[in-house]
Amino acid sequence: MTTLELNARKADMIRAILNDMNSEIVVDELDRIIRRFTASPPSPPCLYTEKEIKESAVKAIAQRKDGRYTSHDAMERLFDNMPLQ
Repeated sequence: MTTLELNARKADMIRAILNDMNSEIVVDELDRIIRRFTASPPSPPCLYTEKEIKESAVKAIAQRKDGRYTSHDAMERLFDNMPLQ
């Protein structure tokens, strides 16, 4: 499909929507769909390199061996006593 054909098809779709849609519900739904497809993709929550992950794991293992850790029960108590915002 050429760019000209694609643009003509898009124009036909827009024309059909504008001429035939008189329902606010349909317009709201189309707006939601368009926003979903035109929004920028969400970025991943975090990106670590393989090296960073390995370094973190080695550090955690060393801390565990040295007795520098927080037990599960201690973490539960901490979160149970934490004030809600």
